[in-house]
Order: sequence, then structure tokens, then C-alpha cells
Amino acid sequence: MSEFLTRFEKLAGLLLSALFFYWIARLEFLIWNWGQFQSKDLRDLVWAFFVGFRFDVSAVCMTLIPTVLLSFAPWPSRFHRHWQKVAFWLYTPLGLLFFLMNLGDSEFVNFVGRRFTYDGLFIVSEISGKLGGIFVTYWLLFSLNIALMALFVFVSWKILHRNIQRKWHSHRGSEALAYAFAVVLVLIIVVIGVRGGLQKKPVNIVNSHIFVAPILNNLVLNSTFTFLKSYGAETLSNETYFSDREKMLSYLNGAGKGPSLLETRRPNHPQNVVIIILESFGLEYMGAVHGDQGYTPFLDSLAKKGLFFKNSYANARRSIEGVAAVLAGIPALMSEPFISSHFATNYFVGLGSLLSNHNYQTSFFHGGNNGTMYFDSFAKSAGFEKYYGANEYPNADDNDGTWGIYDEPFLRFMGQKLSESPQPLVAGFFSLSSHNPYKIPDQYKGRFPKGPLEILESIGYADYSLQKFFEEAATQPWYKDTLFVITADHTSLSFRPGYENELSRYKVPILFYHPTYKWPQGIDANQVVQQIDILPSILDFLGRENKETNYLGRSIFIPGERTATLHIDGRYFLVAKDYFLDWLKGKDINMYDQLDLNQKAPLSEPRERKQELENRLKASVQYFNEAMWDNRLYYPSGK
Repeated sequence: MSEFLTRFEKLAGLLLSALFFYWIARLEFLIWNWGQFQSKDLRDLVWAFFVGFRFDVSAVCMTLIPTVLLSFAPWPSRFHRHWQKVAFWLYTPLGLLFFLMNLGDSEFVNFVGRRFTYDGLFIVSEISGKLGGIFVTYWLLFSLNIALMALFVFVSWKILHRNIQRKWHSHRGSEALAYAFAVVLVLIIVVIGVRGGLQKKPVNIVNSHIFVAPILNNLVLNSTFTFLKSYGAETLSNETYFSDREKMLSYLNGAGKGPSLLETRRPNHPQNVVIIILESFGLEYMGAVHGDQGYTPFLDSLAKKGLFFKNSYANARRSIEGVAAVLAGIPALMSEPFISSHFATNYFVGLGSLLSNHNYQTSFFHGGNNGTMYFDSFAKSAGFEKYYGANEYPNADDNDGTWGIYDEPFLRFMGQKLSESPQPLVAGFFSLSSHNPYKIPDQYKGRFPKGPLEILESIGYADYSLQKFFEEAATQPWYKDTLFVITADHTSLSFRPGYENELSRYKVPILFYHPTYKWPQGIDANQVVQQIDILPSILDFLGRENKETNYLGRSIFIPGERTATLHIDGRYFLVAKDYFLDWLKGKDINMYDQLDLNQKAPLSEPRERKQELENRLKASVQYFNEAMWDNRLYYPSGK
């Protein structure tokens, strides 16, 4: 029994030391991202640390389970030295890996806007060849974290190798009984710790959503918890909200079958299409929407000339999801990206496939190293015949050393390729210079406003690169017959008041620009528009009928009620022009006024409107989930 008490005391020491290091990791998360926290109330920060302790206990208890089970074996005291070694090598590598995950999330959270989860493992392959450039950029964070990890290992070793003398005097029978009781007691403690308390259901990621500001909810969580909870989790539920399929379809955007505002007004000869996806270009970085200069002067100038939607939303929070939404109309309504999920082999029809059937030349451009984010393989699946990445770019000197070719020279390269291509053509472009760590060429440093966020200087460079591309394209014959669609893959860090909330994390620009075509009157520029509306809108503009309809999206040129359904970590939003819904699965659906983005006053009236929006939300969720499980994203048009 004395041997077990000694082991139990050392296990308790590991638990307490791990909780201390998790507290240090959370403190580092706060300090490293202080620019996002400095406007927050001190009481909220303190409360985040307090509530976060519950998630830390759960995470640490989960990582201690193998060592705890090892300690239950009735080893005699003379083997304690061997137990120490085995326990050290069983606990320390695992504990260190998860501690590193928490430390790394101090910066990684700025890549994806959330704590690390199991489905984010794909990013490891993306970073593996870029560690040198990332280390140079974040040398201070790397150095500090290496020291903290070394301290973690040292403390774990000292705890397990500490000399503890315990005497237990009892009869053989009572000692066995006491040992059994102690084992059960420890098991109960660990189980309660893993569950996060005595409540009916174990604590989960959704329990961290106690603040309106997403960054505060990320402060509550730890990365060990989010990773372990997301591992093996069911990617999609299979609830049925509508037994009548026709009724379900009637609540979706695609049910709007009214005549297009473009009827009889489309160009009378084939048109080219160029889709530009700008990395991390949140709507708040623009000036046109906010009445100030902003950080995207050229994009602002295009917005004044084109068809610009300011009430527009990304269907994703990650680049890998944004491409699928824009090019194939597939929203990110599950935790795992469609491109890397086991649903990736499902049948879908991308824009390239649809237009190649009409003799379009199809190509996709991304300056990253080929294979980045599976863009090359997905572009091929979406019907883009040619792919141009860093491998195809002729001058390696234009590589930023981390992600790939700088935007300006790569856009110039794309312009050259488009000028060489037969028409009509459809091309996609995905920028990269405004991706963390936000590198820009040396000759442009100091030229663009830095602003309150590190990303803003690279936003200015990407905007300038776009301007140079348009200036050169305007001299080419294909330009005058080209529809340009410009959007972002997702948002990034926030600095404007009013954008520090969950819903604003999805606000991106969506712009349709044509240098010679005059848009008809009656198009509602204030309607809710989302990325998955881009594909059907392009087909509508070109007058190309799609025999298969994805009911989740609809052409922006077809009037009628429009909503956008968004998702993150088991939480759904549905956005309409007047209200929006917030639904944490397993809880009630709350409705808020569009002006109440901080969600301070949930509404129950008007009751009919709330019910209508709830039906639209549940129909969207059921349609998407069934589409994934049943491999049926489309229904015959007109059904």
C-alpha cells in the first residue's frame, strides 16, 4: 500500500505541474495576442482563466490515463525505480507533445481562427517544409517555447524521481482492501476530471462558448482538449427535421425559381470568367464599406464601379474550405474540410467541369508550392484542366521563402498565361502574400500602411498587386469580355469595433466586376450573399443552365428571400437581412436582431419569422448532411 501511495503522490504532482504549465501556455496565448485582447474587459479575461481551469483539468486527466493505469499494477516497492522510468517515458513524450500544441496555438490560432483540432493535422504537412522561414519570423516565440518545454521535461523528471518515504502498517487482508479502495478512488477522481465535473454530460468544446468575442472563447479552451475531443468525433449527425423532402427543399435558397434579372440582358457573345480569391481579406479591411481610407484602395475603387455586396459571408474559416465553397458551391457545414474528408470522393460538379463542357479553357493559379492545401488535386476535381503553382513559375527568386511566389509577380505570370490562352476561358486565382507570416518583397517595405494589425501591410501589398494585374490586363484583348469575381477565402484578425463577434468572422467582400457590361437595375446590393452563390451566379450571367441544382445556393440575380448558413465546432448561424439565428447543437435556437451582433437581447418575437428562419436553418443542415452521407448534393433542376 505504501508503494501505491508513493505513486499516487507522484501522479498528483504530475497533475498539478501540468496544470501550472497549461496556465503558463494560456498566459502566453494572452500576451502574444494582446493586440486582440487589450480592448476586452479585465473581468472577462479573469473569468476566461477561471473557466479554462475546468478544461485544463479535463485535458490533463486524459493525458495521464496511460500512466495512471500503469500505476495500478501491484508492483512491489523494490521495483519502484523501474516504475519511475517507465512512467517517465510513458507520460513525458505525450505530455510534452500536447504542451507544445498549446504553445504553438499562440500563433497558429491566427491561421484558422480557432484552437487546434484533429482535422487540422493536414496543416502539419503544409508547415513541414517551411519551418526555417517560420522560425526566423517567430524566433522569439520559438526560443521561449523551447525553454518552456525543457522546463516541462525537467519538472516531470524531478517529480517522478523524487525520494518519498511512506510507511503503511496493516494486516495483509486489510492492506489488500485498502489498495482496492484507493484504486477505485483514483479512478473516480480521474473520471470526474476527464468529464469536467459531475454534470449529466461530459464537458465539450461547445461549453467554452461563453463570450461573444471568439478570441475570448479560444482563451478559455486549451489545444489538448480540442484535439482529443475532436479525434474520432462524428463528423456529421444524421437527424431528420423534415420527413417530407419537398418541404425541406422549399425552405432552401435554391427553391427560389423566379426569373433572373439578367434575362434578355446578357452579353450576346461568349464571356471569360476570372475568379480571384484573396487570402484573409476580411470585409473590415476595406474602406468603402466603412467610410474611411481602409487598407484596400484599389479593391475599393473596383467596388464603386462593379456590383459589390457588403452583406456577404464566407462559408468557411479555412482556405481549404473556401476553395470548395467558391469553385464547387460546397459550404463548410462540418468540422472536417470537405477536401480532406472521407466525403471527398462524393460526386460534385465544379465550375471548371461545367464550363469545359461549353469549350472553355480552364486553369487555376496559386503561387504556393504544388500540393499546398490539396489545391492542385481539388482544382482538377473541380474541372480545371491546367494548374499553375510554384513549380510552373519560371523564377525561384520571387519565392517568399515560406509559402511560395509573391502575389505581384505571380499575378503578372497569370496575366501572361491568360493572354496566351484561347477564349473563352475561365481561370481561378488564389493569393498568398497576406497569409501569416505576411511577407512582402523588400522593395515594398514601408510603402503600405501598417495599421494596428501585422497583416494589414501585406493586405496593402496584395491590393497593390491586384491593381498592377488589372492595369496590365486592361491592355489585353480578352479583358473587355471578362467577368471578374473577387472574394476572400475567409477573414483574419479583427481591429474594428463591431467586428469582434462570431458572426463578423465570416464577413468577406464579394464583388462582380465587368469592364464593359452594364448591370441591370433592381439587383439588391444589400441582400445576403455567400460564397456558394458565386458558382450559380456565374452560370446565370453566362446563360448556362445547370441540369443539376445544389439547393444550398442561388444566383444573386434571382430575387427572393436569401439566407446564409454558417458553421464552426458544432455551432450554426443562419443570417437573414433582418435577423440571425445562433444554434449550439443540443441547445435552444436563439434569434437576434441584425444590429445586435453582440447577442445581448435574444428575441422570441416575431414568432412566425423566428419559426421561418429555424425551418430554413434546419433544412440547410439536413440537406447538407444527407448530401454527404447519401452522396446526393444535387437534385434535378426544377424539382
